[in-house]
Amino acid sequence: MISGAAVDVLAAEPPPADHPLLPLLERPNFMMTPHVAWASQQAMQRLADLLIENIETFVNTGA
Repeated sequence: MISGAAVDVLAAEPPPADHPLLPLLERPNFMMTPHVAWASQQAMQRLADLLIENIETFVNTGA
C-alpha cells in the first residue's frame, strides 16, 4: 500500500486540464510540484558559469 506520493516532472508543463493526476491534488497525501528548480537565480548563474567555463576551455585548448 502506498501512503503518499509526490510528483515533480510531467510530460507537459503545465499539465492539460484533463490530466489524470490533477484530481489527486485534493488528497492530503498527494503533492505535485512544477519542475522549476533550474529557474532559481543561483541555478541560472551556475548554468551561465558552466557555459562560460566550457567556452573558455574550448578556446584555450583548441578542442
